[in-house]
Amino acid sequence: MHYTRRALMAGGAMIALATSAHAADQLSYAGGWPPNSGPTGALENYAKSVEENSGGNLTMKVYPLSLLSFAESNAGLKDGLADLSTILTPYFSAEFPTLNMISEFSTLMELDGLSGERSSLAFAGAVSEYVLLNCPSCKEEVAAQNQVYMGAGSTTSYALQCVVPVTSPAELKGKRIRAGGAYWARWAEAMGAVPVSISINETFEALSQGVLDCTASNPAELVNFSFIDVVKHVYTGLPGGQFTVPTMMNLDRWQGLGDEEKAALMKSNARLAAEMTWVYLEEASKGMNDSRAKGIEVAAASDELNTMNQKFIEEDLAAIVDSYREKFGVENGEDAIAGMRELAARWTKLIEGVENVDQLADLYWNEIYSKIDIATYGM
Repeated sequence: MHYTRRALMAGGAMIALATSAHAADQLSYAGGWPPNSGPTGALENYAKSVEENSGGNLTMKVYPLSLLSFAESNAGLKDGLADLSTILTPYFSAEFPTLNMISEFSTLMELDGLSGERSSLAFAGAVSEYVLLNCPSCKEEVAAQNQVYMGAGSTTSYALQCVVPVTSPAELKGKRIRAGGAYWARWAEAMGAVPVSISINETFEALSQGVLDCTASNPAELVNFSFIDVVKHVYTGLPGGQFTVPTMMNLDRWQGLGDEEKAALMKSNARLAAEMTWVYLEEASKGMNDSRAKGIEVAAASDELNTMNQKFIEEDLAAIVDSYREKFGVENGEDAIAGMRELAARWTKLIEGVENVDQLADLYWNEIYSKIDIATYGM
């Protein structure tokens, strides 16, 4: 009888341990960056934040460049191969036309009054606020992919990174340039270059093998994807434009969570948006500095090229709305660009006093993420 009681107590303890272990719901995040890169570090910190904000009810495992590549992320997340992922929407133009149009308004940040080294902090705030709080059609097209939009960070402005010198319009003409989205493809064509659509994960090899002459990329990718080991010239000031870095979650997985877990995720996503944007800001600087130290030419674009670039941006902004209406049937373009102009100006002022990532995360939370109605969002 004594043995039986002890056995029952041991069995009860094992059941309690199993129940406790099961209580923590583990989420999976498929990241497209290499291990040990800055963005992957931001995702690892996000996983810790989710566990902390949920009181241990949620945990997260990050899969850097192993579960899904950026090119595979949309279909994989839609089918539930991962619970969350970074979806680079320009890779999927037909699926996310409204989001891509709004992202292309990042060129607003290249204009006088909004430009600056920290303009990405403002644009990440502006685009997240617009999509999360003011754009039902954005959320509808995300839901059509069986996903829910969780907010976005932003890169700094794109620079031209080349294996050959490009110092004049004549030298730019005919160059094969990796274009990671519609804006950069239009820019390359307008400049007489040849846009090449290729994933960021394949760009290093393409530059190494002479398939590409240049890539239009964020300077952080000089270190994140080792472009520093192949390019010889980096030109700032063109083509410009910033790449939004949104997190999406599988819609079925989101709807299966309780409101407390959803609120914890959103709190953590405010932090992720801030940290991802801050990481890109820091790594863009590191990419430039490390390039100079390695003997790579880092220079502002020539005056002639810069003048051409500014003219193109102004003309292109006026044409974006018509382009998306004609190609994808997006009907809210005029309202969207007006809203984004207002938000870009507002966020340029809001970030003036921000000195670190913690302050940025608090700003994003207070101004955007805390205002989401968790009970109805994504339902």
